[in-house]
Order: sequence, then C-alpha cells, then structure tokens
Amino acid sequence: MPLLDSKTLGPARLGFADEKDLDAFVSTLGQFERGEISPDAWKAFRLVNGVYSQRQEGDAMMVRVKIPQGVLAPAQLRALGAVAERFSIGRGHVTTRQNVQFHFVPLADVPDLMRSLAEVGLTTREACGNTVRNVTVGHCAGVCPNEPFDPTPYADAVARFLLRNPMNQNLPRKFKIAFSGCQEDSGLTPIHDLGARAAIETADGRHVRGFEILIGGGLGPAPQLAQVLEPFTPADDLLPTVAAIVRVFDRHGNRDNRNLARLKFVVKKLGIDNVRALILREREALRLTMAGKFPPIEVWEERRSAPLQPNRSLPLAGDLRSARWRATNVVPQKQPGWASVNVRLIRGDVTAGQLRAIAQIARDFGEGTVRATNQQNLVLRWMPLGALSEIHAILVREDLAEPGAERLVDVTSCPGADTCQLGITSSRGLALELGQMIERELGDLADDAGVRIKISGCPNSCGQHHVAGIGLYGGARKFHDEQAPTYQLLLGATLAPGRARFGKPMARVPARQVPEAVKALLELYRAERKPEETFDVFVDRTGPERLRSVLAPWTELPPSSETPEKYLDWDSDEKFKLETGTGECAA
Repeated sequence: MPLLDSKTLGPARLGFADEKDLDAFVSTLGQFERGEISPDAWKAFRLVNGVYSQRQEGDAMMVRVKIPQGVLAPAQLRALGAVAERFSIGRGHVTTRQNVQFHFVPLADVPDLMRSLAEVGLTTREACGNTVRNVTVGHCAGVCPNEPFDPTPYADAVARFLLRNPMNQNLPRKFKIAFSGCQEDSGLTPIHDLGARAAIETADGRHVRGFEILIGGGLGPAPQLAQVLEPFTPADDLLPTVAAIVRVFDRHGNRDNRNLARLKFVVKKLGIDNVRALILREREALRLTMAGKFPPIEVWEERRSAPLQPNRSLPLAGDLRSARWRATNVVPQKQPGWASVNVRLIRGDVTAGQLRAIAQIARDFGEGTVRATNQQNLVLRWMPLGALSEIHAILVREDLAEPGAERLVDVTSCPGADTCQLGITSSRGLALELGQMIERELGDLADDAGVRIKISGCPNSCGQHHVAGIGLYGGARKFHDEQAPTYQLLLGATLAPGRARFGKPMARVPARQVPEAVKALLELYRAERKPEETFDVFVDRTGPERLRSVLAPWTELPPSSETPEKYLDWDSDEKFKLETGTGECAA
C-alpha cells in the first residue's frame, strides 16, 4: 500500500493492508460457496481474516478491523465511517483491544468492505483466529510526562514483523501483545500473553532503551497475571525475544484441549523457570540462525509545529459541564502547549458521522493524530490548549462531549448477547443503565478516578471484568423454578504496579437488580472511605463479610407472578431464555 504522509499519521509509515489478502478472501469465499472446501476450513480461513459469525441466523457477520497501536489517521477514520454507513448499521464499536468492529455485515459485502479499508492502509488480517492478534499500546504513549520513552515505534515494528509471518499463522490459540511506557501501565501489560514495559538501563555511562518483558498473562474463566521473563531486555533484542516466545508457545501450547491452549497454561504446567529457560535458549538459537534477518526498528518521535491560537473563546464561568469536561477528559501532554482529549464513547459505540467529525477535528487542530484506547474510547492527541473551547463546542454539537472519561461513570462493556454467540446476558443494556444511574443518583461519585465498572456477557472477560474495581459477568439462575439472567459480581481488582490482583467474587445478582446492588456498594464507599483511599484498599479494609451483607438484599427474586419485569434482561421485553451458540473466539 502507499506510504501515508506525515500530515496523516504524524511519523510517516506504511499501511498494514495487502491486496493479496483481498484476492485470497474472494477466491476462498468462492470455493466455499461452490462446496469445494469444508465449512470448518472456511471458518478457520475467515477467522484469520477478521470475520466472525454472529448469534443471529443467516449470513450476518461481525468484521473486526485491526488498528495496530490504536493509531488512526483522519483518512482512516473517514473510511471507517463510510464502512459503518454502507455495510453495517451506521456505527462502529471500539473494543478493549483498540480494534474497531462492525456488526450485521452481509457476508457478500465483506470483500467490498475489505477493499474500502485497504485503500487507507487498514486490514482485518489476523484480527481473529489462532494468530498473534492486534499489538496494542497504552494510548498516552509518546505524550505521557512520566514515560522513559515512547514504546509506539517498537510496538509498530513487532506488529509488522509478525503480520502474515508463517511462524504464527496456526498457533494453538490466540496470542496477545501489549506495550506500555507510563508508570500507570495504561497498556495493561499483566493481562497479556506478552507484555512489554518501557525501561532504561545505564551501561558504560550511556542510557540503553529496553523493556521489562512479562509472559503468560490472560483473563477468561481462568485468569492469570503475567510473570517477568527477565527484568531488562535491550531494545535490540526485542524482535528475537518476541519471536522466541511465540515459537515456544507454538511448540508447547495444548493442541488437544482448546480450553487449556493459551500461553498461561504452558507457564502453569511447566513452571515459569522452565518456560523462561526454553525461551532464552530459543532466543539464542534465533540469534545464530537469523543473524541479520530481523528487520531494523525505525525509531521516531512525534513532533508538531507551534500550537494553534484560538479563534474564539468559550467562557467556562457558569458552564459547569464544560468545566467538568476539561477536568475529566483533557490531559496536558509532556509537550508544553498541547493536550490529549479523551472522547468518551458510550459502550464503545461511534456513529459514521461522529467518526467523520473526529477526523476533521484531528486534521484541523492536531495535525491528524487519533488513538483508540483499551477503555473503548478515542483520544484526540496534540490538541492546542488555546483551542480547547472550540474543540469542546464541536464535540458538543456532535454529541461527543460526555465528561467522565475513564472514570466511574465510563462503564466498559463487551457486545454480549446482543450479537456474540457466547453471550448469556445483555452486557450492553446493563452498561447503559449503570452509567445513567450513576449520573442520575450518584453524581458526586461519577468522576471518581479510583474505581471502574467493567461488564462481560459471559465468563470470558472480553469486557475485562476481572480487572475492574466492580466487575460483572453474565450467567443464569433459576428462582422459584424460573430462569432469570444474573451477574457474578467481583470487587477490588487493581493492576497497579507492585500490587496487581484480580477481583474477588462477592455475590450473584439478578440482572435487573444489579444497578441497586452497585448503588448500595457505592453509597457505602462514599460514606466510609478514608481520604485518598483507593477502592481496592477500601474493599480490603471493609472485608468480604460486610460487603456481602450489603449485597444480600439484591441476590434473590420473588416469584415472577409478583415481579415479572425482574426476570427480564436489560433491553428486552421478552422472556429470558439461556441460549448460546458455538463460540468462534476459540475456534
């Protein structure tokens, strides 16, 4: 694909698309339709190309677009908007892995959709399937005041090295990689198969860039925190180390039991010391056999011209919502005069028109830099401090100025039973209700940065419920011989460096009573927390017995004859029925 100019992406870089992928998809789709390949062979192929089936009957597909490092150019945002409008339901969905998904895409339209994406350098290749998935980076990378250096170029090099690489086209299961540069670890490295945290080591009087490499993390029904491979890996060794880890996983991952096939199970079975020895030995062999064959890592630094001066001012005096937006959604960059603006997307959804508006703001004010985040938002970077009033006015007009980004009110949710074959409950419906309840009834807590709510529609943790202050995942239970949707509620998770842990199960709550249960917990937190106390510390100090007693009134249901609405799922007026299909995330 053509080189994308610096006005588009900041540093000039190639796109990720390849026309051969499109040709192969069209050819293989034709073979499937003519009965020349089996349904299983077709499924494996389309998954590697980012195309999932949905729970709805027919040929409705979910198409996942890979967004390496979450970096998006204005032209790419406009293309995503056009795809939403032409092929989907008028909107896209930003995921917790910085991808963009489109639902209800007719299978016959997928080749044209892929072609539209390829024209701006975007691809669906290896967004799904038993491959290395999207290589993500914390969205503040490059502009964070406390990072040793920007890890984005290194993540970009890893993504390009692995994309279409024969070594990772048929792994035992999916493999996820994340990078962080900041002390807060915004890339969430401990929950990935491979996490890389930027670090600098002094050797012979000079500063050497490198990474602390973590391996074997992951969520799902058996969550596990990643462990340190080695405390410091020089940047020059990054690609050989990544290749060694992927090859060891390919060789030792469980190919007989899909439920035990992730790298975390290799670490659990063999032990971290043995896995470490295998990886370091593999890396040494790669150094000898592939000397000079690893591509060089091109390092860049994002720079901008002088900040724009404001054309007009939007006074904040008396405008509390604008002031709140500035307090919660605007973060000054390490570069003086610039800020990042976090555009909060309700449930990760963004319409075609909104995508175009964000593209225009990025081009007009920030020279074209936008990043998708692992919190399901979009961040406009390099916004001039002097132009924030103008930017806010545009966002208000486009219904994109919701305050509270990455705060309590900003609830994360997977698609759940709305489209996913494994979804049990409507996580999207609950997410909307919780956000509205917090805004309406707990306004003084809405912007609390110390607690987040994350929801999954099943135990698989696509909504990252294991790492939330308040985590919820969907299930079902019978009350008075009648089935109702429920959520397992977990409390007190944190990924803070040095004290990372998953949430602790506290109670199983009927779906329609979750908002009241969460409200009771948050009212207790507001009444009894100590100054500067984080939510996970509050959970520990309060103790499980007290917390369960607060939740107890919300864990049972009267007969449906008395309260029929409490047996319904959110966003539904039909009788709840536990229905799941064959999930393709493990196919």
